[in-house]
Amino acid sequence: MDLTEVIDAYLVESEEFLRDMEAILLRTEKSSPTEDDLNAIFRAVHTIKGTAGMFGFDSTVKFTHVIENLLDRLRSHEIPFQQDLTEILLKAKDHLSYLVIEETKGKIPDSKILIGNSIIELMKPFQNPESENSLKKEIHKDNEAVRKSDELQAIVETDRTTNVNNQVDSIPGYLISFRPNRNVFSQGLDPISFIGYLKKLGTIKSLKTITDEIPTNDEFDAESCYLGFEIHFDSEEDINTIRKVFNFIENDSFLHILPPGTPIEYLADLSIQLPEEEILLGNLWKEIDILTNSSLISYFEELKSRKTGIIKNTSQSIIPNTTQETLNQVQENADLNLNLKDQNKSATIKVDSKRIDNLINRVGELVVSCANMNQLISTLEDSILQESSMHTMRLLNEVREISLKLRMVPIGDTFQKYTRTVRDLGKDLGKEINLITEGNETELDRNIVDKLGDPLTHLVRNACDHGLETTEERLRKGKPKLGTIKLNAFHEAGSVVIEITDDGNGIQKGIIWQKGIDKGLVSGPIPESEEEIFKLLFHPGFSTATKVTNVSGRGVGLDVVLKNIESLRGTITVKSTENQGSRFTIRLPLTLAIIDGFLVEVGKNHFIIPMDMVLECLHFTEENKTEANQFFPLRGNLIPYLRLGDYYPTEPSEETSRENIVIVRNGDKKAGIVVERLLGEYQTVIKPMGSVFRHVKGVSGSSILGDGNVALIIDIPSLFERTIAIENEKLYK
Repeated sequence: MDLTEVIDAYLVESEEFLRDMEAILLRTEKSSPTEDDLNAIFRAVHTIKGTAGMFGFDSTVKFTHVIENLLDRLRSHEIPFQQDLTEILLKAKDHLSYLVIEETKGKIPDSKILIGNSIIELMKPFQNPESENSLKKEIHKDNEAVRKSDELQAIVETDRTTNVNNQVDSIPGYLISFRPNRNVFSQGLDPISFIGYLKKLGTIKSLKTITDEIPTNDEFDAESCYLGFEIHFDSEEDINTIRKVFNFIENDSFLHILPPGTPIEYLADLSIQLPEEEILLGNLWKEIDILTNSSLISYFEELKSRKTGIIKNTSQSIIPNTTQETLNQVQENADLNLNLKDQNKSATIKVDSKRIDNLINRVGELVVSCANMNQLISTLEDSILQESSMHTMRLLNEVREISLKLRMVPIGDTFQKYTRTVRDLGKDLGKEINLITEGNETELDRNIVDKLGDPLTHLVRNACDHGLETTEERLRKGKPKLGTIKLNAFHEAGSVVIEITDDGNGIQKGIIWQKGIDKGLVSGPIPESEEEIFKLLFHPGFSTATKVTNVSGRGVGLDVVLKNIESLRGTITVKSTENQGSRFTIRLPLTLAIIDGFLVEVGKNHFIIPMDMVLECLHFTEENKTEANQFFPLRGNLIPYLRLGDYYPTEPSEETSRENIVIVRNGDKKAGIVVERLLGEYQTVIKPMGSVFRHVKGVSGSSILGDGNVALIIDIPSLFERTIAIENEKLYK
């Protein structure tokens, strides 16, 4: 059996649990955890333990068992929550993250096991010396249903002898009635795995699969689960331990567990809750040895009394009146569990990102094919065919938008992990730092988010180390002792903007420029343009740190940031005010797959300009050109411009045509691009450049046009920088 997909689901779920666990623990440094917080951490650890146990990941199970014991004592208020526990549990979370990932690949090295043991040693002062023996009896219940089930277990244990003396029928072992929800497969869950895990706690004496719900071939859905299970299970464990096996799947299923010694009367209650007929269930329970011949008769008599209203002789009843209310509450909880079966479940489906990428690639190919078809049809004088073609294109646009949204994810999850980064760096650097995140709901292409992690990490670390002052320095300057770093994301003009801001020292322009002179990168007096100064920060090996630390000082970081951002077709700019702080602004495209472009032509060559950067198109004549420099007068302002043919080799066309200028913008900057022909808006699929052309500046990709020709996609930000560099060379010469 191939478990690859199931293990992948385990990794994804574990990552989510551990991320939530870290977020809760970080909050405990500012305020004490609530009951819900402790329960959430416990459920996260316990669920990972249960799922890891199904796959036989023993190292993960052993480590989580110790954490689980500690968390259980906290939940049951046996020990108070202390600040020292935050640090210990964060270390435990980090080690658990390692175990979850690495144990799926193979055995954990002994050196890593020793690290886990050292963390366990830190937990010992908070552990109960007798916890290993008393854990099963003292564990705090997860919810009301579990607590009531435990009381039922106590009742049964107390009256087991009474059952024998009075010869009242009861069940010999655990009876587990398990009806997985129809949608469990779509959630990556396999009911058989949970049943198989029971073998670690005892013996499955007998099992019967219920197949009554399987529909006919015409109605059968291969992704739905139609099976139910009745299990006779023998174990020395208590009912809560048995129930925890199903914690991962219980909320989406009907699950009812009756412990050994439960009176037959409660089988009648259970049969009413199950979808099968009561008589069928009685015979089925006899088949799995839950009922004997005599107890089966008692079961039928109980059913008869329920239906006719004739009360049986209760002189031998073993249930005290004082416990009847508890048992009724157990039944009410079971009824509630049953009702969940009929409720509409979440429509969320987890899909492998590779499948979504494949879908988007296919949609991209469809865009190209449809563009080709439209181009051919436009040459025909057939209005009906042209109308049909336009309708197809509209539908394709909708499919494109829907498919792209499948890969859009909120950036909040990425922002969240920096809470831990800032907290740890603050302690290492002796600074008090507060991280504020805004725009967490801003959506971005998943592929961009995955590649954005390293650049953001560098910028956040730099803000902590270079940007913010120590507490003493801030107090001397009259600033609050708590430094602030802010991460903000928002949409702007078809792009996503991410800002990393701090209220620290700011960037000392004089020091930056002098460092550039010392390294031979620049010369002359400091320029007025901040942009020119701050560009030095992104030069490889450039650093203003006076000493090398574990965080920075080696001149490695911002150059990597720039390369990564440019590889995403993005830009990064810097603004800073001395003693007030700095702001790094990253501007990124929404997606890397498909863009709306504006198709232009120079000679016989085609180029595509990203549509979200195009402002307007105007006729260009020689009269528009000023004599001194290349500036275009636009409504009282002079806009710099360039001729596309001067920057890219083009094959001249035999036809003569008038020139046009396309006004584009990048952030708050405007410029003009002079071309020969304007061919209009064009949806294009971005194809990566070959390895030979991968590092060519000013080109972000290519696209295949409907007629088979190749068009280069212009990288406007890179073209801006290239133009500025050329103009600076002319100026200094």
